[in-house]
Amino acid sequence: MGRRNPLTFVIPLVFLLAISLLPFIWILLASFKMKIDLITNEPKWITFDPTTINYVEIFSKGFDQYFLNSAIIGFSSTFLVVTVGTLAAYGFSRFKIPAGNHLFFYILATRLGPPVAYALPMYLIFKELGLVNTHAGIILAHATFNLVIVVWMMKSFFDDIPREVEEAAYLDGCSHYGVFFRIALPMTLPGLVTCAIFVLIFSWNELLFALILTGGETRTLTVMIPSLVLHTGTLWGQVAAASIVQSIPILIFIFFIQRHLVRGLTFGAVKG
Repeated sequence: MGRRNPLTFVIPLVFLLAISLLPFIWILLASFKMKIDLITNEPKWITFDPTTINYVEIFSKGFDQYFLNSAIIGFSSTFLVVTVGTLAAYGFSRFKIPAGNHLFFYILATRLGPPVAYALPMYLIFKELGLVNTHAGIILAHATFNLVIVVWMMKSFFDDIPREVEEAAYLDGCSHYGVFFRIALPMTLPGLVTCAIFVLIFSWNELLFALILTGGETRTLTVMIPSLVLHTGTLWGQVAAASIVQSIPILIFIFFIQRHLVRGLTFGAVKG
């Protein structure tokens, strides 16, 4: 068999990468443009005088508080979901739970309906509990819808761990908690990181419940950005600047754990 030309794979990948990065590059350039440069008939890619006025304007509007709220809500809900979901997934994978299959499907059913269908009842429940306009309320809302991701993904990762490894640990005197924390959890660390990334991205970019359940000092970035659409027109430069700043924490987070992300996405792909 002849050796394949690497360009056969490189060229399509570069083409797809350029297409996927083009919107982000446009937003990045737009964040440094004046309004007059954004509304021209012919787009100005490099022939414009860059300015940081858009970034100055968004931070003068309390952007730092919105950013802090998003960080608190995003990372707190991720920690909560990953902790509870991982324990639940291990239980489904290793123990016989009464009506386990039905309960497992019920967890999935929480994501079958559109989120807007749950918005009103969730608002009424949270209002009675005093959780509206609080960080705890929106954290619980995000955890409710993201829990299924961790449970379903982590169960598949735990299922791929040979039971013989855990049985050997039991013979050595390990308890259930010891086997979980010393054997199962370290072996599924790539999957755990992958779940954490997905949950954080969903929570970080969520708008519907953040718009309904937050207010005042608890507003997030996703709620702040639509407020830049005024009756006199959209502040596109500030929208672009806010979008860029909002993307930075996720990009940094993924950059430092990308090794675990790749392993998590390919975990269990090859068996035998």
